[in-house]
Amino acid sequence: MDLTEEEFERIYTGVLGGGTVPVEKGSVSFMDASGLPGSFDWREKGAVTDVKMQGSCGSCWAFSATGSVEGANFIATGKLLNLSEQQLVDCDRVCDKTDKASCDDGCGGGLMTNAYRYLIEAGGLQEESSYPYAGKRGECKFDPEKIAVKVANFTNISVDENQIAANLVHHGPLAIGLNAIFMQTYIGGVSCPLICGKKWLNHGVLLVGYGARGYSILRFGYKPYWIIKNSWGKHWGEKGYYRLCRGHGTCGMNQMVSAVVTKVA
Repeated sequence: MDLTEEEFERIYTGVLGGGTVPVEKGSVSFMDASGLPGSFDWREKGAVTDVKMQGSCGSCWAFSATGSVEGANFIATGKLLNLSEQQLVDCDRVCDKTDKASCDDGCGGGLMTNAYRYLIEAGGLQEESSYPYAGKRGECKFDPEKIAVKVANFTNISVDENQIAANLVHHGPLAIGLNAIFMQTYIGGVSCPLICGKKWLNHGVLLVGYGARGYSILRFGYKPYWIIKNSWGKHWGEKGYYRLCRGHGTCGMNQMVSAVVTKVA
């Protein structure tokens, strides 16, 4: 991608605010992190849909939130549904409770937790087949009669990466925000950037698993890693996925993490 950092961020990311989101009091979920498997991957369990493409629309937040809802619904029902990001792009205008300036705005960016609030208020999320992705903001065409999945609740998760792993294993794929600056040049392997700002979060992605040993060219050795589903198509990265160094809050991946709970539509 022959783009400047500014062009890249404007076109291919989309998390609002450029910083960490204050966690509401009492909203952090703590779990027993003992006895976790050495590696884990929700793709192997059937809880993750195919890699999607957001295009030149800052809608990563919608893909991140939708992916988390898809996984939670799979865990609850055993059915993997391909859900609609376009519904969020067109219809969701919810603002963050702690930062009224951070409102979901289609291709102009948004927050995953705002998207969950919208889905609770709207009643649920349609399938992709009934509300297909257009890559641009349009008129809201949400049809309550076509709701496929309802959201019951959501929770923010502690910055502790053992807690993130425990929530991932027990709750399903997690929506996370991170600093995507090194994703622009990523082609494969475990990404372990030496300098990557942890407070400047600009991209929403889906955490689907973790591993114990993956090779990092930059570090000349094997490192534990997170497995992240991106929304830039299957030809980016490792067939659309990103492996990121685990255990150090690399690129702020532990600063904006949330899980969602669904209910039968």
